[in-house]
Amino acid sequence: MNVRSQTMRMLLNAMNNVEQDWQRSGKPRDEMIDPGALVTVQCGDYCYEIASIGGDEDIDGFVIMLKPNPVGEWRGMEYIKHE
Repeated sequence: MNVRSQTMRMLLNAMNNVEQDWQRSGKPRDEMIDPGALVTVQCGDYCYEIASIGGDEDIDGFVIMLKPNPVGEWRGMEYIKHE
């Protein structure tokens, strides 16, 4: 599978779409992504919370720094939340 890398604009657009759906959609809220919920990033089978976001003068581009310990993991099709 060839997965296209995402730009900062693509990330912003996706997040704006979630917020707009939350504000304007007539769907039940429990069927939608809550824009106020914490964001996790999946890397392999593990999910991590974001520690910080922004730029860095030594790195060309937008940086998302993750917390070191996973908050959950995928085992097959089941998500296991870590306590």
